[in-house]
Amino acid sequence: MGFNRFSLPAVAVIMMINAMLLSQGCFEEERIALLQIKTSFRDHPNDFPSPVLSWGKDALCCSWEGVTCSNSTTRRVIEIDLSFARYEWYSSMGDWYLNASIFLPFQELNVLDLSENGIAGCVANEGFERLSRLAKLEVLYLGDNNLNDSILSSLKELSSLKYLNLGGNLLQGSINMKDT
Repeated sequence: MGFNRFSLPAVAVIMMINAMLLSQGCFEEERIALLQIKTSFRDHPNDFPSPVLSWGKDALCCSWEGVTCSNSTTRRVIEIDLSFARYEWYSSMGDWYLNASIFLPFQELNVLDLSENGIAGCVANEGFERLSRLAKLEVLYLGDNNLNDSILSSLKELSSLKYLNLGGNLLQGSINMKDT
């Protein structure tokens, strides 16, 4: 059975559609991790317009709100903005304890914004020190949560950080900044 005159254009169109889809996709492991993050935010009222709730409606995770991927052919997730994902309703839900390990699949992650979410700390043995495995994480926003001084010991492991925002938390006293 040979090609007819319509087969070659049809193949070209299919290849172009596949290229367009791949250009907005991310690694399957990262897409699955993003959906796990979505699950951890899922317990809030349905009327709250969190962008995280729209994640997964299509397979193009690099086009999801709050997710930025590299422009290179790798299409790795480099930024996750979860600011305000629990903002309006977190005070009625009580303190929230984050499992920081859910971010480990994002090996190219450069910016993580978790501000304004009512985070009081992390799940036991899954604290922010786990993020030290993310060698490219340079910016971490943790402002306007419910974090206290106990968070500081887990942050000292994050040697790649260039910017850390802890403003608007429950920190007291001063922080001794030593040159290392």
